[in-house]
Amino acid sequence: MRRFLIVSAAVLIAACDPAPSATPDAAPPLRVVIEGPTHPFARERACFRARYAGEGEARWTLGDEVTAEGDEACHAWDHVGARVIGVTVTRGAARAEATHAVTVVFRPSDPRPTRSSPIHVEGDRGWVVSPDADRVAVFRVEPPALEREVEVGDRPRALAVSGDVLAVACQGDATLHLLSREGEARRVVDFEAGSEPWSVLADPRGGGFFVALRTGFVVSVDLEGRERDRIAVGPEPRGMAMNGEGTLVTSRWRSTLEGARVTTVDASDPAALSLTGETLLPRQEGLDSDTDNSGVLSFLDALVPTPDGSRVVIPSLKANVVTGRFRTAEDLTSQTTARAALGEVLIGAPSEPARDSFRHSFDDLDRASAGVFSPLGDRLYLAMQGAQTVVVADGFDFFTLSSIDDVGEAPQGLALSDDGDTLFVHAFLSRSVRVYDVSDLSREPALSAEISTTAAEPLAPDVLEGKRVFYRSRDPRMSRTRYLSCASCHLDGESDGLSWDFTQRGEGVRDTISLRGRAGAAPLHWSANFDEVQDFEHDIRDGQGGAGFLSDDDFHADGRDAPLGAPKAGLSRELDALASYVRSLGEYGESPHRADAATASRGEAVFRASGCDGCHAGPDFTDSAFVDGAPVLHDVGTLGEASGQRMGGPLVGLDTPSLRGLWRSAPYLHDGSAATLRDVLVDRNPDDRHGVTQGLDEPALRDLEAYLLSR
Repeated sequence: MRRFLIVSAAVLIAACDPAPSATPDAAPPLRVVIEGPTHPFARERACFRARYAGEGEARWTLGDEVTAEGDEACHAWDHVGARVIGVTVTRGAARAEATHAVTVVFRPSDPRPTRSSPIHVEGDRGWVVSPDADRVAVFRVEPPALEREVEVGDRPRALAVSGDVLAVACQGDATLHLLSREGEARRVVDFEAGSEPWSVLADPRGGGFFVALRTGFVVSVDLEGRERDRIAVGPEPRGMAMNGEGTLVTSRWRSTLEGARVTTVDASDPAALSLTGETLLPRQEGLDSDTDNSGVLSFLDALVPTPDGSRVVIPSLKANVVTGRFRTAEDLTSQTTARAALGEVLIGAPSEPARDSFRHSFDDLDRASAGVFSPLGDRLYLAMQGAQTVVVADGFDFFTLSSIDDVGEAPQGLALSDDGDTLFVHAFLSRSVRVYDVSDLSREPALSAEISTTAAEPLAPDVLEGKRVFYRSRDPRMSRTRYLSCASCHLDGESDGLSWDFTQRGEGVRDTISLRGRAGAAPLHWSANFDEVQDFEHDIRDGQGGAGFLSDDDFHADGRDAPLGAPKAGLSRELDALASYVRSLGEYGESPHRADAATASRGEAVFRASGCDGCHAGPDFTDSAFVDGAPVLHDVGTLGEASGQRMGGPLVGLDTPSLRGLWRSAPYLHDGSAATLRDVLVDRNPDDRHGVTQGLDEPALRDLEAYLLSR
């Protein structure tokens, strides 16, 4: 950690006349250096001393139009950031000057803030989750090496350490595993089925953890896993950060067209949580250029607190659901569709809601997936997931200082050693932690070690390769300038919950469909305009500006340049692997809305009596298919002006979506115009073309909703 190091600055010596010949009584040459801190704290007095031999008069410039005289000068800066102070020493006609660079920072809090993360490093040991392997890897920091793998629950996503307890949140089976720091099992905490805990946070004051459940709760547990309290915080809490005063902030994972949201919780008493308020980070408009775009912050997995606990930054993707030919009469381009971005909120006492503060966009980079501040907060390290890059940014203004390229496939977590000199990058799909020396950023940090996190690969080779292709925006075949990949809208195979204006693609306003549970089954998209996963070559070449994975000759031969033309399967290893990965997404997940048997039976009866099973048939509740080469489409009365076309022609109907996983797929309908199931059944179905629901009374509607949400 670089705090109060005594350093010497460069020296300039000048004299009006040549130096006389040396004599025993001659004055020593005039040289001066400045001694003092390199990282003074804001609003605290810092002192500097001019060191030189003999007599002289010293005059200082300290910035902020402040000057001083004498061998020592002291000053307190009100604002953080880089400064250069200077001193001029004169002795008769002789003159010497020196400068000294400082970075003014906020004093770190005690205790330090904490955050939820897939990787944690503390002292001589580190821990990282392996979601595909259902394990946690325990590794040594020096020398870097894997110590052991520990089996935990299904799809571990985040971990935290408090004292001698390691807590691991496992999304797939709704558990929290409590282990020793060495990885020995202690206890498993079971949450409600389908609650999908993703984040876990250690209380910076010690004594327990906080867990975010997808079902809308933050749960406080002690070190033994006993629940102390829980509080409703709104849909899909994911990122979490907490300062030493007990202010806990959590982010809503998926945003709406209005913007992103964070919620503040007063956790000063972990046994009596209270909701402080919700903060909207509104969408930005009118920013489209080659260096920025309009949109909302999307996929808020991580929250990164500053060391003083006064701010939280939000690595994310800025998704442009503002622009489009229908909405603004302007087309989206590969440079204005999405990019890496940061949000920032200011946090204070537990009773104060977070305040929206700042946004920053990054050029030529896909989603920012993780971040970590240096120990004094003057640097911010940001992982860029698809670009496979770590950006080193100024910790206050966020402008880029340097970067580390090729840090591994899909970096999703960052950690620093206690002194801040070593960076650990969790390269999720490289199955490794990459280690970099960042003590001197005047030169490019070199890879000093790579620690394997998975001894036995859990995925089939083609599925692993396809998953890497899915996330990899740095491949020019996928994206023209590293902005876009499949994961930009379908992170972890899910939906971003947003509706995009694809009118320029011959379509219209379209809600993003989750890939989970569908296993890549055709038809694809609301208008059934693709009949194989390999048809995404069209989106890659057009919307994403990529060169494509097919050769131009193959793409344009035999009508393959039409989405429903000759098959593309078998012509590209990468496209075939991509299809293998999408096919592997065969599980919808367990619904947390478990209707009791009587309610489910009544709801199913209403479902059938209303004619819903005419289209939503079979085990997947859909009649989606091609029959004699044509897709089965239905006009259920929801088409409108924004619905646009199908493949540049008339849109006569829509492919029937599955009703499996409805609990996680709001908003609903092809254009995302129904926020709730009640909106689908009542407000957006006035003519009973989408099932006969207008005559249903309140109990019947409640039973039908309960039945649908339990699928």
